[in-house]
Amino acid sequence: MNAPLLQVEGLAREYTLPREKLTQPPPKVHALNGVSFTIEAGRSLGIVGESGSGKSTLARLVMALDQPTAGRVRLLGRDLHALPREELRQARRDIQMVFQDPYGSLDPRQTIGRIVAEPLAAQGAPRDEQHQRAADVLASVGLRASDLGKYPHEFSGGQRQRIAIARALITRPRLIVADEPVSALDVSVQAQVLNLMQDLQAEFGITYMLISHDLAVVHHLCDEVAVLREGLIVEQGPPERLFRDARHPYTRALLEAVPEPEPPRAAG
Repeated sequence: MNAPLLQVEGLAREYTLPREKLTQPPPKVHALNGVSFTIEAGRSLGIVGESGSGKSTLARLVMALDQPTAGRVRLLGRDLHALPREELRQARRDIQMVFQDPYGSLDPRQTIGRIVAEPLAAQGAPRDEQHQRAADVLASVGLRASDLGKYPHEFSGGQRQRIAIARALITRPRLIVADEPVSALDVSVQAQVLNLMQDLQAEFGITYMLISHDLAVVHHLCDEVAVLREGLIVEQGPPERLFRDARHPYTRALLEAVPEPEPPRAAG
């Protein structure tokens, strides 16, 4: 049996706050308290929870953008936080991130071509390869090669998030960590972006770790859902089971917060 693509083992992260009194030790915040899960290649795991539950801290640790207080993150068997700097740089080909804000995550001073090719440039790829691959991934997300010379302000929010997804795709990663990828978009655009992510998974075999506060979003895209509360996974399972038979009170509270669709209006 093949090892999972991603293995998270006992992940913990605590932060030290400024000292309030000279005679007392500085207070600590436990953002994660021993989180463990696996994701199989080609599958999708949703991490759901309210603001402050530890979701974004988890995403940063999985991306090796922060150091854990304890625990391991293994991608393709490699402990990302134990890798030397150069090996970690090479490992980043296999893991990319899509951020929440399609307005803040794209540098307004850079062309779309430079933004999308940035991960390849960081790997030292030749410029002509960067340009060709950038054109290819833009086409994959429904944009045109002629958009490479444009700037972010020329695109809508949904188009900007497609550009962010293209940037994540360019190194042909095995895993994409998507941190609230549709929460900043209009509801009418959210389904388009989620459907695009589904199509790309089917085409390229991408594995997703999807961070969201919205159970309806993870139900749309994910094979498995882990519910995070105060830095701990309190419940995990397929979304169909969680929606039908949630066992933890916190999961049930999240489900009750999902708005019911409005019934169609009667003809006047």
